[in-house]
Amino acid sequence: MLGSRVRGAVFRGLWPRLPEPQWAPRRRRLCAASAGAAAGGAAPPDAIARTTPVVDYASPPAAIDRKRRELSELAPGGLRKAAFFAAAAPLVWLAGAAGSAGLLAKAGKGAPPAALRAPFEVCEEFVEVNGVKLHCVSPGPRRNRGKPLMLFLHGFPELWFSWRYQMQEFADDYDVVAVDQRGYNDSSKPPGIASYRLAQLARDVQALVAALGHERCTLVAHDWGGVVAWTVAGMYGTDLLDRLIVMGLPHLGVGLTNMDWAQMQRSSYILLFQAPALPEAMLTADGAAMMDASFVDGPFALQNPGAMTKEDVDWYKAAVLKPGAATAMLNYYRAFMRTLTLANQEGDGEVWRALRARIDVPTLLLHGEKDPALGMSLLEGVEAAFPEGGLEAKVLLSCSHWVQQDYPLQVNGIMREWEKKVERRRGAAAGGAAAGVAAAGNGGGSGG
Repeated sequence: MLGSRVRGAVFRGLWPRLPEPQWAPRRRRLCAASAGAAAGGAAPPDAIARTTPVVDYASPPAAIDRKRRELSELAPGGLRKAAFFAAAAPLVWLAGAAGSAGLLAKAGKGAPPAALRAPFEVCEEFVEVNGVKLHCVSPGPRRNRGKPLMLFLHGFPELWFSWRYQMQEFADDYDVVAVDQRGYNDSSKPPGIASYRLAQLARDVQALVAALGHERCTLVAHDWGGVVAWTVAGMYGTDLLDRLIVMGLPHLGVGLTNMDWAQMQRSSYILLFQAPALPEAMLTADGAAMMDASFVDGPFALQNPGAMTKEDVDWYKAAVLKPGAATAMLNYYRAFMRTLTLANQEGDGEVWRALRARIDVPTLLLHGEKDPALGMSLLEGVEAAFPEGGLEAKVLLSCSHWVQQDYPLQVNGIMREWEKKVERRRGAAAGGAAAGVAAAGNGGGSGG
């Protein structure tokens, strides 16, 4: 268990607790089935089925107009911002080291969890894209190849397991695939920060969809998966995506325009993650004890009691403790800082164009009200990145950053209802278009 100083230093952005913000309502196949029975330590059914109030999020029209202007002018921070962060970072590193002294004393100690057992039967395969092998997991003995693809992207510090409840829910209707992104868990961990630049991560998604035998997909993402997903949507749009669902990560471009001092304090862990070696030691010390603070015993913990068990957390500990994983995971943040400031990595210009682009993919955005890292203010004017009616945004009250794991069955239901809405709209649009064609044809005939 982490002490309060570690929690404060790492998860509260190295500052005292802020008041809650105010807001208004060639592929190598290795398909091996794992054990199918539910593993011990599964969360109790009443916790999984528990719900929390949900409100629709809508920004004032003036805020949307303002954000459209700001989004069109969005650009890297440049040398000035890079210098600011470089000056601030050592202070954050010192505070992080001091606050984590007890934990760091256990660096290199602690064993990884015992063998893990999947909570349901899974089919695993390694798919080679862009010079790396990505570990992909699907529910059941084999993939549902005849169905449309639903691809899941996890966040930090996670893995495919984060989507266990959604994978089962949509298994009959989709070719469900949850991937360990490059650097994570059982996927390849290429060396170097540049291997994890955002443009490359987005290209991985495009290549993976094709390698899995599809042209398009419904992309479902959380946290860092959301960072990648927003970039994918801006880069490839409807050519690659049929639908987009993002949780725990407001639109990246709009969010950058909403950065204020309070949010910078919340996000100061990003500066901590720029330090050499220190964050790796923190993540892996004492058998990756920090995962307990991330999910069950700290300010980042799930809000729904019992929804995350010790056995669940063991999956995250095992993933972090795999050789090279901690550095690879942190390199996401290190490459991202370069994109945000100097933008001098290959593909960075493409990323910034993507963040300014309008998203024409039907999108569902879910956000936890009690997310301690990403405040509600990041949502302001989020509709600016979409055509009118193109986004449905919902806030789950009393919900943590781990949206789909905090209230899994409720989230599944929200996804289902939104899918029905999208299909109804498409049906109505198709009907209207057909009627228009028919009317034009009749008019042309009578006029001839």
